[in-house]
Amino acid sequence: QTSPWVANLIVKVGFKPGTQGWCGGGIYFAKTAAATETKAIGPNSHKGAILQVGVDVGKVKYMSKTCDRSLNGWKVKNQGFDSVSFNPGDGQEYIVYDKRKVVWVKRIK
Repeated sequence: QTSPWVANLIVKVGFKPGTQGWCGGGIYFAKTAAATETKAIGPNSHKGAILQVGVDVGKVKYMSKTCDRSLNGWKVKNQGFDSVSFNPGDGQEYIVYDKRKVVWVKRIK
């Protein structure tokens, strides 16, 4: 979930990886629209718009519920993975570190 303004910008120019998070700086995705209610809670998170997104997660590295804040695209790739997934306790999340892994985006709210 994000703000309406940011959602429109993402649809227009694409995602930009974040700089921090449970699994390091990346692009985070929930599995369902409902799950975004408890996930968009960081200091730079916003609410009001929901995007439906097709993501090529490739080979997924599954992590514990605390993940690893030091992860980045280089580290994940060097371990033989394309993305990371973890469940912090409120549902599974998927993280990609390269915006080219986002195949399509559609605003649904």
